[in-house]
Amino acid sequence: MKPRLSTQTYYEIRIEGELGDMWANWFEGLSIRKEIHPQNEYYTTILYGTIRDQPALYAVLNKIRDLNLTLISLEKCGTKWRKT
Repeated sequence: MKPRLSTQTYYEIRIEGELGDMWANWFEGLSIRKEIHPQNEYYTTILYGTIRDQPALYAVLNKIRDLNLTLISLEKCGTKWRKT
């Protein structure tokens, strides 16, 4: 039997405002990083990490929508292949 290959894709999802670290588990275990823009002192939150597949990505995006957060950008940064 051949081993199956699955992918996990690394994403960075940028949202407007400041989101606390306590939300990381709710967002499929993604890490949270905050940036402050010194010119006008507003926060951007970056959710980053690997997401296993498209349904999991859509789950994260639905949660952003459900919290009424403003999505600034979604960037696919790379794919990791692994044997399952």
